[in-house]
Amino acid sequence: MKSPVGTRPGTGVRGPRKATEVKRDHLLTRAAALFAEQGYEATSLRDVSQAVGVSLAGLYHYFTSKEDLLYQVQYRTFASLLQAQEEVAALPGTAEDRLRRLVIGHLGFFTRHPNELKACTYELESLKGDLYLTIEDLRRRYYHLFTMVVAELKHGSVSGAPETRKDRHATLFIFGMLNWIFMWYDPARHGPVEQIGEEMLDLMLNGLRPPRRPD
Repeated sequence: MKSPVGTRPGTGVRGPRKATEVKRDHLLTRAAALFAEQGYEATSLRDVSQAVGVSLAGLYHYFTSKEDLLYQVQYRTFASLLQAQEEVAALPGTAEDRLRRLVIGHLGFFTRHPNELKACTYELESLKGDLYLTIEDLRRRYYHLFTMVVAELKHGSVSGAPETRKDRHATLFIFGMLNWIFMWYDPARHGPVEQIGEEMLDLMLNGLRPPRRPD
């Protein structure tokens, strides 16, 4: 499965002029907002064209169908998130350091792209066939990135520790915390996202029990 029009995995933008890519990115951003607000099924290409001020014929210059539009929203979102998180995970430090960077990095990405992540979370199963499989591969790579760090942290071994079923479950618990934040997070009420990340990490690492007092 090829990547979205104008890109190739690992090579960045190729082909269309920069102005065309800027326009395409704007279309994807507005489409993500509509998908997040109305849902994929309830959003038509006419809704998107009206929101961005582009004719339906003009939209087909960038996307072949509504499903292709959703695919490109999800591909851009997951590929960007995965690339950024792989970079911070590769930095020197302990497993706890890497988990902290991954958690705060995920939350920071959410604050910059809330509609994209909301649309991706709600519309995971809306793609079919090869489009779904391409996005599923990105999601699995991202999940595996977290699972490797969780396994290293839990087992106290070097990077690349074998993953257990409990490691995979712990990773799913973490994603549950991270991906549900769009339902309640308000920076004015809850503080900066970095603070939320530290609170999540404290819960992940220490649980709900109060610290044990020395004998």
